[in-house]
This record gives sequence, C-alpha cells and structure tokens, in this order.
Amino acid sequence: MVIDDKFYVGGARDRQIIRMVRGIRRFHRVKYEPGVFVITLPLFGDGILEIYELNELRQKIYTDMGDAIHIVGAAPSRFQAVLLVRDIIDDIYKKTGDVDVERFFAS
Repeated sequence: MVIDDKFYVGGARDRQIIRMVRGIRRFHRVKYEPGVFVITLPLFGDGILEIYELNELRQKIYTDMGDAIHIVGAAPSRFQAVLLVRDIIDDIYKKTGDVDVERFFAS
C-alpha cells in the first residue's frame, strides 16, 4: 500500500486523524483496526475513486497487490468517506479544471 503525499482526511478530529494514519501505516502489524475507511485510486481500472474499510484490504486478493493499492484519503465512517470523495473530486476540478483523478495524484 502506498499513502499519497496529497492525502485527504475527512470528518475527523485531530486525535482521530492520528489514529487513522497510524492504523494505515501499522496495517500489517495490527490484527484489526476498527472504524477506518480508506479511499483509493481504482484497483481494477474501473471508476474514479473507491472506498474500502481498511480491514477489507487484509484479504488475499488485496495483499497480493502490494504497492498497487494507492491510498489518497481516509475517514472515520463510510458516510464521511463518501463526503470526502465528493470533496476530493471538487478540489481536483477547482485546481485543474478536469476530473482526471489519476493524473492529479500522479503529479
């Protein structure tokens, strides 16, 4: 898993943000990290952004992907993650005039 430099956080207080980021970084050493939803670039080439519960990424299909999982944001609930996806797309459009999310995070 790769955490992007332009990492977005939604709907969380300072302590929650720290806990979420630590949970993502310690992902392989901790058994279960509750209440962290991550936003990734499309894993299978279809869509704009995808939302996963962090623990879902422990499944073999995802662990075999390694650094192909590109995390661009995190939120403490699925609802907050959906709102964050909207905010990310709005932000990208305001900055670039386009919604090419992969190009934005590649630069």
